[in-house]
Amino acid sequence: MNQKLRVTYISAEVYPFAKSGESADVASSLPKYLSNLGLEVSIFIPKYRRQEIESFPMERVMRGLQVPVGGEKVKANVYRSELGKCSIYFIDSPKYFWREDVYGTGNEEYLDNDERFIFFNRAVLEFLLKTKTPVDIIHCNSWPTALIPVFLKTNYSHKGLFKNTATVFTLHNIAYQGAFPPETLTLTGLNWNYFNPKQLAFNGKFNFLKAGVMFSDVLNTVSSAYKREVQQEKYGQGLEKMLRNRKDVFFSIRNGVDYDIWNPEIDPHIAARYSASNLKGKTKCKLDLIKEFGLSLSSKTPLIGLVSYLSTQKGLDLLIEAMDELMKMKVGLVILGKGDEKYEKQLRTIQKKYPKKMAVKFNLSSILAHKMAAGTDMSLIPSLYEPCGLNQLYSFKYGTVPVVRATGGLGETVKPFSRKTLKGNGFVFREYSSRALLKTLKKALSMYEEPEIWQKIMQAGFRKNFSWESAAKKYAKLYHNALEIKRGG
Repeated sequence: MNQKLRVTYISAEVYPFAKSGESADVASSLPKYLSNLGLEVSIFIPKYRRQEIESFPMERVMRGLQVPVGGEKVKANVYRSELGKCSIYFIDSPKYFWREDVYGTGNEEYLDNDERFIFFNRAVLEFLLKTKTPVDIIHCNSWPTALIPVFLKTNYSHKGLFKNTATVFTLHNIAYQGAFPPETLTLTGLNWNYFNPKQLAFNGKFNFLKAGVMFSDVLNTVSSAYKREVQQEKYGQGLEKMLRNRKDVFFSIRNGVDYDIWNPEIDPHIAARYSASNLKGKTKCKLDLIKEFGLSLSSKTPLIGLVSYLSTQKGLDLLIEAMDELMKMKVGLVILGKGDEKYEKQLRTIQKKYPKKMAVKFNLSSILAHKMAAGTDMSLIPSLYEPCGLNQLYSFKYGTVPVVRATGGLGETVKPFSRKTLKGNGFVFREYSSRALLKTLKKALSMYEEPEIWQKIMQAGFRKNFSWESAAKKYAKLYHNALEIKRGG
C-alpha cells in the first residue's frame, strides 16, 4: 500500500542545508525513513545563500517559473538533487533567498518574511502544476509552509491535479506563528472575505500558523505531552481553542533519532569511538571537549553541557540565575548555541568571571554538537516548554545523562532516577525555578560520585531506542488517515 504513496515534504529548513531548530533535523531524517518504507518522497526547500547549498551538486530543472505574488509574477528557478532515496528541490529566487539566515539575523527578523514565504508556498504549487506531478500527500511544517493548505482550498481548488491531494500540517513549536499585518493578504491573491476570526485573522493580524491549523486536512505535533499542553491556555499561545475544535484530526508522533548520524560507535566527529559495552572512548571525548573549550578541568570533574538556541523558551533565565551557585560546585559547564543578544551578553560576562570552569561557543556547529553529546557527563535542558526535544535523545545514545525540566517531550522521554529502585535514565524537575534546577543538579552530582550507580543510569539511557523507523511507520499511517479524511472518511 505504501509503494503508491507520493509525498511532497515542504520545510523552510533541512539539515545540513539550513538549520535554526530541531525541525531541520526532522526534515532530513523523516523523509529518508519514509522512503525506506517504500514511499516516494520529494523535499522542497528555499535555495539560501549558504556554503552547504552552494557546494551541493544539483541540476536546474526549471528556469523562469512564473510565481504569482500580489498582482505580479515573480520568476523562480528550480534545482533538483538527491538526498538518499529522496529527490530534493531547491526553489531559487535571489530577491528572497540570497541570504545566509533562514528568518533573520540576531533578534531581527527579515521585514519581508511574509512575502518570502508566500512566494515559496506558491512556487512549490506552481512547480507541481507545471510539471504535472501527481501528489497524494503534501506535508507542511511550521508557519513558513502553512499557506499551502489555504491555497489548495482556495486559489487552486479548481485544479484537477490536486483534487485528491491531502495536507498534513506539523506544528513543531506554536510559539512561532508568522503573524503579519492585514495588508499581507494582498500578496496571496486571496479575497478579503477570508480575513475573519474563523479563518485567517488572529488578534488583528494575518496569522500563517493559524491558517495552516484551520485549512489543513490533518494536524499533528511532535509529542503526545505537547499535544495535550497546546490545547491548554498556559501553552496554547492563543490557539488552544482552535486546536481543541480540531481535536478529531489532531494527532501526535514523537520525533526520532537517525542512528546512522547519532551513534558513538560510528561517529566521525568525535575524538574516540565507544559503545555501551566499552566506554573507554568517552573519557577521550571528554578531554577533547575540555581542550576545545579551553577549560582547566580534570577528566574526573563532572562536565555539564547545554546545546541550545539561546532563548527564554530554553530556560536560559533559570540557568543564568543559578550560575553563581552552580559555579561553587565541583563542576565544569560548556554551552554551545546562539540566539538572543541579551543571553549572549550575559553568558560572556559569566565566562569572564569563571574562565576555568565555564565556557561558551556562540554557534550552531553540527560537529561541535556531536562532540558535546560524546564529551559531557550530563546534558542540561531546563526548558520553559519543549515540544519534543532531540538533545536528550541524542544524549541517551552517547551515555550522557539528561537533567531536564518535565515539560512536553522531555517529561515523556526522561524518567527520573530513583535511588531506592535503581531505575530511571535521568534527572527531572517540575517547578520552573533556579532553586529546583540546582536541587536536581545536586542530586545528579551526588549520583555521579558513585560510579556503579552512574553506570546504571548511563546504561538505562543506552538501552532506549528512539529510531525514526517506528515514527516513520506512524507517519505512513497518518498519511493514509489524511487521505481517508480528505475523501470524507
